[in-house]
Amino acid sequence: MRASARLLLAVAFIGGMDNAALAGSRASLADLLGQGYEVKATSTLSLADSKALNEVNTTPTVLVTLQKGPSIAVCTFGAPFWELIGTAKDDPLHSPERCDVT
Repeated sequence: MRASARLLLAVAFIGGMDNAALAGSRASLADLLGQGYEVKATSTLSLADSKALNEVNTTPTVLVTLQKGPSIAVCTFGAPFWELIGTAKDDPLHSPERCDVT
């Protein structure tokens, strides 16, 4: 999938959420995997696409989509964190602010 198509998909997903979904629960990737969620897809947004979503982004963004039944979670990581997952000092695997669950 081309970067622009991934950006469009991410924007459509985020834009399609209502306020209740945006205020929904948050969880860490480790917690979601422990609850039985399955990773369905990963996508990498280029730095330009990452900046289009949030101008303060300084690295490409990795989107991780998980599913368990009708529930979907999307986790976002800076590419450097994703590459070091499980070994970084501030381990993003256990950081609850990384994943939005609907």
